[in-house]
Amino acid sequence: MTPLHPIFHRHALRAVLALAGACALLFSPPALSDGMPGPGLWARLTGAGLLLCAVLFPGPGQKPAHAPAAVRPCLGLVFSSLLWIMLLLPAGWMAATLLSGFCAMKSAGCSLKESLLIPALLCLVLEAGMVHLLQWPMPEGFLWTMLSGA
Repeated sequence: MTPLHPIFHRHALRAVLALAGACALLFSPPALSDGMPGPGLWARLTGAGLLLCAVLFPGPGQKPAHAPAAVRPCLGLVFSSLLWIMLLLPAGWMAATLLSGFCAMKSAGCSLKESLLIPALLCLVLEAGMVHLLQWPMPEGFLWTMLSGA
């Protein structure tokens, strides 16, 4: 017989994920405006991801994978996200993305070459897509403006 306490927590987490996903989908601004992605696109993608997590979360009969090796990548991802948030305004989006991407890749066990190459490619894709194609200004940061003399 399975105790009710862990079952309740698993169902509660599923319910919270589903509720957060539904709210993100229902209350987000329009996803497309004038044929271009608008501010609601990210909120809708996030809501759909949360709903997917609610569906894929292990049920009461399934055992979640609690491998000790899985803790390091998870903590690395959390640290990388916090690092990106903290560096975004002072250092700008490119430096924040490079450093946080490097930390996330290294904590996941990737090689040094992969940890440098993938965040650099991500920055190039963001620069080409957001700045040049969509003409959406990205935060350059206080350090970048001081170094460029603007």
